[in-house]
Amino acid sequence: MLLLGILLTAAGCGRAADRPLVYVALGASDSVGIGAANPHEQGWVARLHGRLPSGTRLVNLGVSGFTLAQAVEQSLPVAVAARPDVVTVWLAVNDLNARVSVEQYERDLDRLLGTLVDAGARRILVGNVPDLTRVPVYRSESVSPEELSKEVARWNAAISRQVARHGAVLVDLHDQWTELTAHPEYVSVDGFHPSAAGYERLAEVFYRALVAER
Repeated sequence: MLLLGILLTAAGCGRAADRPLVYVALGASDSVGIGAANPHEQGWVARLHGRLPSGTRLVNLGVSGFTLAQAVEQSLPVAVAARPDVVTVWLAVNDLNARVSVEQYERDLDRLLGTLVDAGARRILVGNVPDLTRVPVYRSESVSPEELSKEVARWNAAISRQVARHGAVLVDLHDQWTELTAHPEYVSVDGFHPSAAGYERLAEVFYRALVAER
């Protein structure tokens, strides 16, 4: 299949012909699918998995509330043991909300991506922080939109640095998500998590990044 060929070419090495493609998702509640009526089937991870070649094995390590540091300590060893070909990482907003320093976050991301590269992951996709000024729940926060935008920019700069350092693929959700205000149905009733429609859009964005030429 075309996608499988792209992944193998990107890997620059062979793989066992009888081993299925392995997709590992590292994330928090969004990777679980919270906000959709049927998270197991309507979450963006499940929808992305459905776009991959038939027989692809999914290892969804998303845990609601997880920060990047928690994923590094608890999920990363499981991810490595799965011998992943494709990995998606979307872990940032919980860290930002918990006031983790961006410097510590960047160190954790460096460790996570370096470990995945050493484990032989063929394609690693990393989502950055969306434009939170467009997310309803943040409109009631005491911080001004200008201050929030500056903070998000700092976090996204750190993510971009580590993505480039490790040869991963940046999924620029900040720019892609500008359509959020035009499509309020992309946000669930809690004003924070994506809805089923939002997750469908997310899966499309990640998939396009996965198959894009590098």
